Amino acid sequence: MTPRLPLTAILFAGLLLLSSSAQAQDFTDEDLRQGYADRGATTVFVFDAEAYGVVPERVVVTGAFRNWSEDMNAMAWRLTPDDERRIWVLAVENPDFQTIPPSAPFKFRIDGGVWLDPRPDAPNQGGGNLIYAMGITPPLLTAEVRAERAIWASLSGDNIERPRDVSAYRLVTAAGEEVPLEAVLANTASAMLVVPAAPIDVRRVYYLEVPELELRTLVRRDGWFRTRYSAKPLGADVAADGSRTDFRIFSPRADAVRLYLYDEPEATSEDAQHVIDMAMDADGVWEAARDGDLHGTYYDFTVHGPADPGNFFYETHPVHISDPYARVNAEAHGKSRVWRTTAPATPLPGGRPPMEDVIAYEVHVQDFTDLLPVSDDLVGTIPAMAMPGLTNSAGAPIGFDYLVDLSINVVHLMPVQEYLHYPDSEWAAAFENDPYMIAQDVHRENYQWGYRTTHAFAIETRLRQRGTEHGAQRDQFRDLVQAFHDEGIAVIIDLVPNHTGENMDARHMLFNFNVLDKPLYYRTDQELNHIGPFGNEVKTEDRPMVQRWLIDQCQALIDEFGIDGFRIDLAGQIDRESLLALKAALPDDIIIYGEPWIPPTDPAVASHPDWGWYKSNSPITFFQDDARNTFKGPVSDPQDKATDRGYAGGNSALREATMRALTNAYGDEATPNTGINYLDIHDNWTLADQFATRDWNGLLGVDEGPYKIAATLLMTSIGPIVLHGGSEIMRSKGSATVDHNIIKETETGPIYLKGRGDTYNLRKANRFVWETVGQTTDVSDFAGMHAYWRGLIHLRNSEYGEVFRQGEHVPEGYYRFITPDNPAALGYVVDETAFVLINTDNAPFTFADVNLPAGDWQQVADADQVNLDGVGGPRATPSGGALTVTVPPTSAMIWVNRDKP
Repeated sequence: MTPRLPLTAILFAGLLLLSSSAQAQDFTDEDLRQGYADRGATTVFVFDAEAYGVVPERVVVTGAFRNWSEDMNAMAWRLTPDDERRIWVLAVENPDFQTIPPSAPFKFRIDGGVWLDPRPDAPNQGGGNLIYAMGITPPLLTAEVRAERAIWASLSGDNIERPRDVSAYRLVTAAGEEVPLEAVLANTASAMLVVPAAPIDVRRVYYLEVPELELRTLVRRDGWFRTRYSAKPLGADVAADGSRTDFRIFSPRADAVRLYLYDEPEATSEDAQHVIDMAMDADGVWEAARDGDLHGTYYDFTVHGPADPGNFFYETHPVHISDPYARVNAEAHGKSRVWRTTAPATPLPGGRPPMEDVIAYEVHVQDFTDLLPVSDDLVGTIPAMAMPGLTNSAGAPIGFDYLVDLSINVVHLMPVQEYLHYPDSEWAAAFENDPYMIAQDVHRENYQWGYRTTHAFAIETRLRQRGTEHGAQRDQFRDLVQAFHDEGIAVIIDLVPNHTGENMDARHMLFNFNVLDKPLYYRTDQELNHIGPFGNEVKTEDRPMVQRWLIDQCQALIDEFGIDGFRIDLAGQIDRESLLALKAALPDDIIIYGEPWIPPTDPAVASHPDWGWYKSNSPITFFQDDARNTFKGPVSDPQDKATDRGYAGGNSALREATMRALTNAYGDEATPNTGINYLDIHDNWTLADQFATRDWNGLLGVDEGPYKIAATLLMTSIGPIVLHGGSEIMRSKGSATVDHNIIKETETGPIYLKGRGDTYNLRKANRFVWETVGQTTDVSDFAGMHAYWRGLIHLRNSEYGEVFRQGEHVPEGYYRFITPDNPAALGYVVDETAFVLINTDNAPFTFADVNLPAGDWQQVADADQVNLDGVGGPRATPSGGALTVTVPPTSAMIWVNRDKP
């Protein structure tokens, strides 16, 4: 999940004060179920902790009205409890729905940031959220231009009588000049055709007004934008025979586009070797061609047009922009470079793994390679990740060989498409002497995970071997994919199509889309400002060319590198139809999964039946957070070991939920492949910190028994799974502070540092400490933990593990659960092939007279090891029968039936 941009808390005109003793009786059952009550001009959010089955220390409300901010410390959005801490309330002044509009989605979050799904009996559920004022329609005027003399408008709302006479309507330009109207023609009770008296320029900005109702709306260009489409190749393409090079860029509202060609990446526009006026075709594609093969030539553009609101053309913002389709870009801020297509890696010899077989390993190239024993020019690079034969000082295999030995079958690379880095000169000037930044090793350059893509068709320049030219990273990346394919490992990459790097950290940067056509490429409000919690939101719905951009980048990554699939960052912000179109355009065996949680900020998009989606109608496999929370607890800021580390950590109240999580028996999962199970992921606390012995810092030691139980639960659950790279060696972010929202400054604006829960720009905290591999210290048994996880992976990949790798719903009784009176104990027999016993208690527990099916049951896992060849211990007779086993404190045991499969 992408780091959130901290937002300034909304200031309210007043706050309704409710006495704690009166809170419970002031609300009806409907108020409690729907999560709010309206009291005149005040909206009161109401959280019934008892009904949600939680005992929180903190409750916060967030939603579209606060850009889905994750700030748990914003006092303006924190609820106050009654004396019994059951009913929590927050009153917000909301006259005429100015603060919280009708149909706005919202959610409650508790304690360290746990997101709570709506209670099952909430009448106002939608897309996994609660919906404020569902069904209420305030006065609403909308309009969009369809053609030069056609504006399609709608006027709706409760108790609204639409004026019939043309004189009741005004059409004005952005400059306030009135445009005469010829007619307003009713179509339905709300829809109408507004006809200008003379043709208007559909590319310009207009507003439609109904003065007597005090309504005014932007005349959006959606009606025109949704008809703009071209199938022509975009970007810079060299003909196969090298006879010519074509340049194309899409900007249908521009008046002119100029192409500049350079010999060097640092050249200025005055140094351009050629300046070419491009020509626009009928679909809005600007084109130019040059004879010969221009491979290696640098280029950029200027884009020209009127000074309307939402426009950032050269006349008002004299900048050069890069090519959003460039195969190579000289970093985010630099020029694009012409590059020939890359020959892809050869396919996986055995084909891509089906979704149910997926054991994915999420890893960031720089984090993985920063401490590898390689030359300085390779540290933190793609070639370092592909280098075999590396060992640590103890002789243990590390790096590439380590992953091969682990036996995962999918490497899930965090973003590798060109992403935003601030220039080194700006960064070093601000932080080279900053003690905190020095401690985090981010004082010399801007380290990033990459959830801020700037050029979706390019591979990140800073991941190339130092000393090689801009563009060399393409072959280096292809070679990495090939190296994994040669070992039978699929490669998927983390896409970030929900927003781009143009509007990060409170900055408005002009790389490409903001200039080419901001309201075409992005969701915007009535003032044509960006909306969304991440600076901007890419608008794939109603924009065929933006939907094409999503599909094109995936197709290019497959065709030119041999990529096997994609993890889609905050996929819930991409409309459902675009995701379905993406799946239809790609090979059937491509692996795709993503995050469903955050919907589009625009309520009209989120509530649209064909665009908004959540788990129950997910177009792709989604991260199953219900299983995650059950197995190991909340994603960040745990407070109490007894309750905040899931069933594995001793919260025995979660035993029934654990049984549901193991079987993926969720109503929103059409098949076990609909959800992908996991424990932690990049922007969570690491598992080691959550299971730390003290101070929530895994560097100081880990409660290894519960840690192994969490791994066992994950590895014996049904369907696909994804691992956070380094969990198997107890990788910790303990070197990062637990502080939230530390703010630093460079000359261009703020830099936000989120602390341990979101270390997206803290280099030291994320590194793989390779010296721990094979090591046992007084603090942690890294070698034993690594061997345990490796053994579980081998078990899951084995013929016995096929019982967990199921893509279709299994019959009732497939998991036969053993539920002793002690809720800390749980057993299960899976398809008469695998048998698991879990004891989360701090004392030994005896499972007495467990009846096993007939077969040769051999123990393959105990508290210390997992070994398919057997670990000794009690063994059932070939005829099956009763088995009595004492399971040590906080540990798991596993048997397999040698007579099956």
